[in-house]
Order: sequence, then structure tokens, then C-alpha cells
Amino acid sequence: MRYLALAMNVDGTLATGGRADAAALAALARLRRTGRRAILVTSRRLVDLGQVFASLEPFDCVVAENGAILYWPSRRESTALCRPVPESFVRAMLQRGVTPLVRGQAVVQAPRARASAFVEAIGELGLELHVVFAGERVLAVPAGINKGAGLREALLSLGMSVHEVVSLGCGASDHSMLDVSECAVAVSNALPALKERAVFTTRDAAGAGVVELVDELVQHDLQASRAWTPKDVLTLGYDSAGERVGIPAYGENLLVLGPRGGEGASYMQGFLERLLQRGYQPCVIDCLGDFELRHDMVRLGSRRMVPTVAQVLAALTAPSVKPVVCLAALAPEARPGFFRELLRALEGMRLRTGRPHWLIIDGARHLWPAGTEAARRDVPKLRETLLRLEAPEAVARSLLEQMDVAVAVGPAPGRAIQRLATALDESAQHLPLSAGVEDGVLTWFLSEERWPLRLRAPARHAERLRQLPEHAEGDLGARSFIFRGHQGQGDARAHNLRAFCHHASRVADDTWLFHLWHGDISRWIRDVLHEDSLARQVAAIERRYELPAADSRREVCGVIAHHYALAA
Repeated sequence: MRYLALAMNVDGTLATGGRADAAALAALARLRRTGRRAILVTSRRLVDLGQVFASLEPFDCVVAENGAILYWPSRRESTALCRPVPESFVRAMLQRGVTPLVRGQAVVQAPRARASAFVEAIGELGLELHVVFAGERVLAVPAGINKGAGLREALLSLGMSVHEVVSLGCGASDHSMLDVSECAVAVSNALPALKERAVFTTRDAAGAGVVELVDELVQHDLQASRAWTPKDVLTLGYDSAGERVGIPAYGENLLVLGPRGGEGASYMQGFLERLLQRGYQPCVIDCLGDFELRHDMVRLGSRRMVPTVAQVLAALTAPSVKPVVCLAALAPEARPGFFRELLRALEGMRLRTGRPHWLIIDGARHLWPAGTEAARRDVPKLRETLLRLEAPEAVARSLLEQMDVAVAVGPAPGRAIQRLATALDESAQHLPLSAGVEDGVLTWFLSEERWPLRLRAPARHAERLRQLPEHAEGDLGARSFIFRGHQGQGDARAHNLRAFCHHASRVADDTWLFHLWHGDISRWIRDVLHEDSLARQVAAIERRYELPAADSRREVCGVIAHHYALAA
């Protein structure tokens, strides 16, 4: 299954007019029978949910008070994720005559019309509180607390990550919940701003929209819907026009062909780096013990010590742990058997949690060498797997047949692709591989029968630091960012990132906000500078429409400075 959990709010989805929708609750029961989890995310207090639902048993976890409280119905336990709003704020509201004033375990609520009193008191008292609108209510919430943060904690408690969850929202307080989810959905009665954020909107409203989404999840795992978004793309490289070429994060296998210890290993490490930047959990299988270990990864086993399957599963229990399983201490003939046992255990874990998201196998020929009985009999069904090989003919053909995309790197990628075609018993004559293709990256989309593309490989982090002067101090020429504003009359040209931060602090507020709210800045960083991670950080700031111009300038230039260690 692609999606293993559904998170949703209460008002406008599961409930209308304060009453639970019976058909929606029945749909959730069907969802849970498939092994998926149901998570309720609400700004309401736990005690108030009893007025809406006869029981909270239909949910695996409840995130209440806008992300401040977690509650597990099956064991009737709750925990607070923050300290409550200070008593000084409550006293200030009572002195102002704010009624009704409702206190939760962590947050304070009042009618929406008294929002100005909340803001005034927070300013006067010097408190770090956020004001959140939830329907006809206004909430004072401790800093750092929102539905998205609460959902992350709920998923962690369930042994899952945000990459397996679909979120369904309706109101203004649901933005953060949709932001952290792999697939964000809005019901048709949702606020327009939320629909813009969502991947797609249900045809039906409220409870009927819940039923519609659950049916799509149960029957098709959303694969027939518009749940595919650029967010899901894992970059393979950039074509001659500078356009990004990638593959889905789910459902495909990648073969990397290249010399051992050279460009092949470097490309594999770059792909791994991009997985980690996106928050995916990989599990690396290191057959020979020479995998380049990153500082944020954990090695299990060594050249002298054999790892156990239990150790691997225990390490993967925490989504933040990225293990490298070293098989070097195993005898060559024992490695295939160990991997079969490990893969069965990993597949069971994937069914329950969706993790590890990717397997990266360095040295697959040591597990399934070509021409052996074991290779013909024991090749497993793989998904979301990267295989790195030096020679495609060295492994079982049935393994190669499972690969959706092949990337050849090194001094002769064209010849590597031709060898792959031969190993697959395909004619290489139809492949337009010119004799001049003797360097770089060639990508062959095997499952789509597309001709090989020549790409520029994305720079790894260390390479990006070496290339920093071009973006930070050089001249991007026609690719410069131009501050024109909504009337198109300005012409402040930022020919590099340092110049961008300089102009950002000086252009008029309406010019800055025009580009910010239209997503022009993140689009420039993504499409021109090819910095996906930085573009996502800036895009998150672009969607915070409540930020004053001065604050958003400071935050955008701050993330640029942090990303590049650049003086803004």
C-alpha cells in the first residue's frame, strides 16, 4: 500500500453542525479494516469531542487542542506536547471581560470576535503565543504548536512517518497539517486558500467527501486520483534545457551502472543525499564493506561482525535512523540466504509502517550472481530499490527485468547502456547512442521504452559548496532575478544570491510581497539554481501570508544564508 494513514479534522469533514456524520464514521471503519490508521486532528478540547462522537474508538490517535495534546483511545492515555498558556494571559483576558473564555489543557479559546484582545494582551505581556482562527473561535496557542507538529508526533507514536499519510482538511487551522503530509486533500466545502494548497479537492462536501476519499484509498490507494505531484519526484538529473528529470518516490526501481569507487558510487551517494534531504528513510545493504558512510547514518555489522535481522529491524523502528547493513563478514555463499531472511522481515515492516522507504543495494552481483541456480530461483520481487552495479551481465537477468530506470555514469555510459540491452536480450541497434557520448550521465527509462537521455547529474552537497561562488558572487546573466512588482515597472536585477538579499531589503513592500505571494522566489531558486531543498524552505515562507513584509524578507534571506553559509 502507498498510503497507510488518513488524518482529518472534525468540523466541516467528519462533523457538520457539531454532529458526527454516520456514513463518514462507517467509512473510517472500512479504512481501518484494511490495516490503515485513522488519526483525528482537531483544535477542539478532548472533553468537547464527547459532544460530537459517541466514542473515540474509531481513531488510532487523536491530536487535540490544535496539536498540543495527544490521546490514544485504545489505552485511554493522553500526553501534553507543551506547557499550557501562562496564567498571566488568562488573567488579562478576564480583566478585559472576554467571555466565554474556555481553557484547555494547553490552549485558551474565545469567540472569534475577541481576537484583537488576544493580540493586545500577547503584545503587552511580551508572551510568545500564536493566535489561531478555528471557525468561530480564536485560540491562543504556545509557540511551535500547530496541527502539523501534533500530527508528526502522532505518527511517530504509531511508528510511521509523514510520507505514508493522507490529510483531509477544511479550515484555516488545517494548513500545517496539510503541509507535513505526503498527500494533502481538501473537501469541496474547504476554504479557497486550503484548496489551493491541496493536491486535489473531493467532489463532495463534508462527510460525503470523507466517504469519497476513503473509497479511493481502499479501492485504488489513490493511484487513480491526482495524488501524483512534483513533490513526489526524486531528481535524476537535468536535461539540456535545464529541466529536472526524475522518478516517483514510490513504486519504481533504479539501476545505477558505473565503475566501483568512481562515478557510480558518487551518483549513488548523491541519490541517497536527496532521499535524506526529503526525509525518506533508506536502508543500505553494503555487500563488501566499502560503502562511504555518512555522518548521519549508522553501520550495523562490519568486516568482522555479522549483523542480525533483529538488529536491523530495531534500528529501523525510529524513522530518523538510517542504517547501513554490512555483509562483509558473511561468507559469499551465505549472503543470499541472509538477505532473503532480511527482505522478508523488511517487507513485513513496510506493510505495517511503509518503511524503509528505499533499499539501496551496493554490490547486487554478490547476492544474485548471473548463471547460478540461486539467481534463477531466489531473485525476490523488489520495489523502491536502487541497485548499483559495475557490469549488468554479472547479475541475474530476472533482477534486471525489474528495473524501471537505468542510469549509466562514468567514462563510457553509452557502452554501459548497450551492455544492459544485451543482458536483457534486447537489441541495442534502436538506441540512438552516438559515438560522441563518452562522458556524463545517460538515463534509460526501461519500463516506458523511452530513448536514453543525456543528463547533468545534480551536484552533491560537497560539490555545491565548491560551486557556491557562481550563485553567491558570480553573474547569472539572463537567469538573474528581476524585482518588477505587480505593475511590472521596477527593474532591480539580482545577478546572484548576495545581490538578491541586498535588493530584497530595499525594494518596496508591495513589490516584495507581490513576488513572494506569487511564488516567484522559490520558483527561481528551484528552476534556475536547481536547489530543491532551499526552494521548499522558501516556498513554506511564501505560503505564510500573515507575515509582515519585513519579517518575510528576514526569513527568506535567513534560510538562504543558512543554506549557503552566505552573509545575507
